[in-house]
Amino acid sequence: MPYYLTAAAIFVLLKFAFAVAGNEDLVFLLGPVNKLAGWLTGSQSVFLPQYGYYHETLNILIDKSCSGFNFLLLCFLCFYYLTVKYFDKPLHKVLAVPVSLGCAYFLTIFVNTSRIFVSIVAQNQTKNVFPYHQHLVHNAVGIITNLSFLVLAYYLTEKFLEYRRRYAKFM
Repeated sequence: MPYYLTAAAIFVLLKFAFAVAGNEDLVFLLGPVNKLAGWLTGSQSVFLPQYGYYHETLNILIDKSCSGFNFLLLCFLCFYYLTVKYFDKPLHKVLAVPVSLGCAYFLTIFVNTSRIFVSIVAQNQTKNVFPYHQHLVHNAVGIITNLSFLVLAYYLTEKFLEYRRRYAKFM
């Protein structure tokens, strides 16, 4: 139980930190996502502290709302929950906090970049069909992408840890 309470406390603290954070505070997420999205689209950006990363050629802004911070927290909770469930030693459960955060961070960068790229492509493809509803396209892509990757990450991580536990006895 103390492991779960620790994860919940970390979650709550990070949620409060996010509430008061600005674009400059989230550069650790926004920067890599912006670089990868720029590389995929061939677009250059300018960082404006009040607004985020602005891509003039695409007319998009990558800001706090695009940081993927909530996805990061959900991934952390999923990874940590699974780790606590499948590891028996207290040291492994304690070390699972930074490992879960690290894995969640890298997955968030990948998923967020994918989400932004797919959103750009989808909006370009649907701008004539849904000219006044592009925000719905953007939101739908975000929901589908994040939920799909979160479920997939949970499933694959659980299968990996289950496999590891089952066959660790024979190694």
